[in-house]
Amino acid sequence: MGSSLVRGNNNTAAVLLEVLGGLIFQVFGVGHLAQGRVGLGLFIMISYWVLQAINASLTVFLIGFITAPLTWLFYLIAAPMNAADYRGS
Repeated sequence: MGSSLVRGNNNTAAVLLEVLGGLIFQVFGVGHLAQGRVGLGLFIMISYWVLQAINASLTVFLIGFITAPLTWLFYLIAAPMNAADYRGS
């Protein structure tokens, strides 16, 4: 199908890209892009930024200070787990 940077069933590199990208740069979905799953990777990336923009606007009501870290934590856990479950084609 498409070319991917991560070959075979070893998804360690994709998981590391997800975790390090999220921890350092606030960018999730990079591991999925490396696996060749461009649509899912872009969806994860854009949905995270949109949710964090909503959380930033919610900081006016102080709820954003709670929801922003929870959103980040959810993506930090869910995105690498999804990348690790990928079987490849």
